[in-house]
Amino acid sequence: MIAVTGLRRYGYRRDADRLAVKFVSLVADDFRKRGTIVEKYDVERRASDVTALQFGYRSNEIGFGWTNAAVLDLLAGLRGAAPAAPPPGDR
Repeated sequence: MIAVTGLRRYGYRRDADRLAVKFVSLVADDFRKRGTIVEKYDVERRASDVTALQFGYRSNEIGFGWTNAAVLDLLAGLRGAAPAAPPPGDR
């Protein structure tokens, strides 16, 4: 999300859209296979199997809110809409 937002702010919309589509399609493809959205994805391998990761913890939580929000935010950017504002208590 940070990279995509930065690219958009500096006028690199095509590159931002390319990255957004790649990530959203990764999550969607994996959802079709697993039936759920998880916390982590290996974007190089395009997989949610993170056992090969060399850092951090290796569990992959189901239904993780940050991933869900990232997908929605990236989709909103692809439509040209502004991302949803956070609830008043979260600002």
